[in-house]
Amino acid sequence: VQILLKLWRNGFSLDDGELRSYSDPTNAQFLESVKRGEIPLELQRLVHGGQVNLDMEDHQEQEYVKPRLRFKAFSGEGQKLGSLTPEIVSTPSSPEEEEKSILNAPVLIDDSMPATKIQIRLADGSRLIQRFNQTHR
Repeated sequence: VQILLKLWRNGFSLDDGELRSYSDPTNAQFLESVKRGEIPLELQRLVHGGQVNLDMEDHQEQEYVKPRLRFKAFSGEGQKLGSLTPEIVSTPSSPEEEEKSILNAPVLIDDSMPATKIQIRLADGSRLIQRFNQTHR
């Protein structure tokens, strides 16, 4: 994990985070660990014992100015297409019958609830569009 420590006239910040005062005992302990060449306990917990690269920038001639928030397009977790899935054991009928039963399976929509449409584009260029309530799982 790469972490940037910026030292300001009135405190320090980590990775464009909030200003942390030099006078706070917890922050003073954090900086003492860095001065001794150790990784502070707070960062060790953050990376769960992994590797930490701590870069430092000296801005002690400047007052801290809160940086503009950068837009993060996606910060969640995702799944890869084709990732391993549990094996489903069943005795399938012919592939044609399976496709028909899946495509013809009704999705019950409650018109009193909010709804949305989901579009799936298939490899052959065709697409499937289905309407769902936002409470469907």
